[in-house]
Amino acid sequence: MATSSNHHMKNSPQLTDLPLEIITNILSRLAILNIVRLKCVCKPWLELLDSPEFTKLHLSRSSPGLLVHQQHSWESSFFSYFGFKDVREVGYDRHELLNFIPESKSHTNIFCGRPKIVGSVDGFLCLRSRRPIDSLYICNPITHAYISLPTLERAFRHPFTVAYGFGVSITDGQYKVVLTFQESKSDPTCRRLTDSHVYTLGTTGKWRCITSSTQLDYACFSIGASLNGNLHWLAGDLHDSRVISCLDLDKELFTTFSAPSLPGYRSKCLASLVVLGDCLSVCDNTSETDIVIWMMEDYGVEESWTRGFVISKIPNPAGACFDVVSPIKLFENGDILMTWGDYDLHYYSNMDKTLSRMDILELENCWAIEAILHVPALVSLTCFARESVHSF
Repeated sequence: MATSSNHHMKNSPQLTDLPLEIITNILSRLAILNIVRLKCVCKPWLELLDSPEFTKLHLSRSSPGLLVHQQHSWESSFFSYFGFKDVREVGYDRHELLNFIPESKSHTNIFCGRPKIVGSVDGFLCLRSRRPIDSLYICNPITHAYISLPTLERAFRHPFTVAYGFGVSITDGQYKVVLTFQESKSDPTCRRLTDSHVYTLGTTGKWRCITSSTQLDYACFSIGASLNGNLHWLAGDLHDSRVISCLDLDKELFTTFSAPSLPGYRSKCLASLVVLGDCLSVCDNTSETDIVIWMMEDYGVEESWTRGFVISKIPNPAGACFDVVSPIKLFENGDILMTWGDYDLHYYSNMDKTLSRMDILELENCWAIEAILHVPALVSLTCFARESVHSF
């Protein structure tokens, strides 16, 4: 009987016996860390899982999770990745960050000077560092690889401010980093010297200068929101009106359209520009009583700005009311995950109309956090020709 059983087990079909197309289809639907572990199964699987074709297929089928960048000192910071989990109770869904994956923690000490996230596209992060000079990197926190971008001759120096962006063009799929420099002046009604530079990954290895015909006022260190192949910044014009500055990454041309009803640009306003639920959105925390989230329901149509959410801050769950609030994710039931300033992660329940602080991140000894939606991917940075790839 033992011999027969062993013989039966040896003849049982194994996953590795399936056609390559079926294996690829199955594996491409697994979580990213399962893929990492499966690379150890056998050499053919390692070759398959490392192939550009597989990594792109897996990326196309992956859902974004929450990437949290915790900074503990000038020289110590790391990424942590969380999955979203739905919890059904009393007839409705709520959402929690229960799928903490310790193996995804990646230290970022190689990027000196408290690196900040400029953007996330297709599993790649763009980071900026201010020490020892204004430096930019493209990294993949899953593969622990990074590219150091060349330093602009026009690096950040007083009296210039600088805005950042990272996105991908729709037509040719090129990944581009954008820097906009602006002369600082005490009189905001005066015309200011502004120029923008674009770096296209894997091409010439050089920055190119592009021009804008519209004079705008950008906030220093503002980050562009990427949507529909365009980058967007909340800016001000010379008439003290708030506008959206839009850069088409294909044509590399700037245009503007109106922002929702906000205080004047030179007035005190705590507003952030984000992409929320596939809509360009502005979150205004200027009021003492409410957080207002404006959503552009029809992209590019100025008349389509609507008040998507009005969230009461009474009673206030966050302590100090006045800080920038940045929504991260809008769930199907109207719940919202958001950051409050640089230190807190908050969750809004659309059913209960309550706003509560999330303590899951253990931030007692943390200087600051950044949290963004991020699709984990195994796509190699070596796909960018002419770029030198390093490990961290």
